Amino acid sequence: MNATLPKFERKDIGSATLRFPTTGMPDPLDVAVDPYEATRRAKGVTVKAFQAWPQTPGPFPAVLILHEWWGLTQHIQEVAFRLAQYGYVALAVDQYSRIGSMVTGDAGHAAQLMAKVDPQTVMHDLTAAVEYLNFQDYVKKNRIATLGFGMGGSHALRFGCARRQLRAAVSFYGRVPKEGLSTLHCPVLYHQAESDEGVTDEEVDHLARTLATTKVPCEVHKYPGTVHAFFNDTRPEVYHAEAAAEAWSRTLAFLDQYILADHPGVRPLPDSQRRF
Repeated sequence: MNATLPKFERKDIGSATLRFPTTGMPDPLDVAVDPYEATRRAKGVTVKAFQAWPQTPGPFPAVLILHEWWGLTQHIQEVAFRLAQYGYVALAVDQYSRIGSMVTGDAGHAAQLMAKVDPQTVMHDLTAAVEYLNFQDYVKKNRIATLGFGMGGSHALRFGCARRQLRAAVSFYGRVPKEGLSTLHCPVLYHQAESDEGVTDEEVDHLARTLATTKVPCEVHKYPGTVHAFFNDTRPEVYHAEAAAEAWSRTLAFLDQYILADHPGVRPLPDSQRRF
């Protein structure tokens, strides 16, 4: 399966590391009227993120990218660049913002970091990320999807359950939430490794069956000869080039189908529930 050609060259893509508040974006008019507005607002934390976007007149739809347990790595930033070349504002959210924004290559340390993450707090931070994006004039309002890997893949599904306006959720080998799937209304694309110690066939089947019951479009693709994290080309021990390319092509097609639609909500496919 071949991906369509990028809409922009790499030189056309801007990037920035940024922070936004979890307490909501200030209204410029309020700030203009009240110079003390900033001190009156409730104190909150700031969320770190890396953003890549086309440096041409927009607006563009946006994708929240959610990293694996390693943190906001160069690999994830490269995914943001790649998405931006296809006409998206790509915002890679640091899910470790509240615990120091750490990045590691050690699996033991990564497991410790992930154990410190509160999923409900991450949902709050992702809501703030959506608010930040909707505040930007180069972003199409509420034309936003999630794309997550591993830990981030699980959070991508959780956020789909929590935010009804989300256009789509793409999960690469993420754990499936045990509860709350009945509130997941956006189309879902799930990429499953053939051999994955962290994700069982039963939980992926549960995702597919539940969304079939609620008539939410769902695609599950299982890739022969792969293990967990097969998309990560910085880890040669698990990377599978052919599967990664196929999964990327499917991801682009899925985002184009749902995030660019004129109207949000469920759009059943001819076979709305597909299991591969």
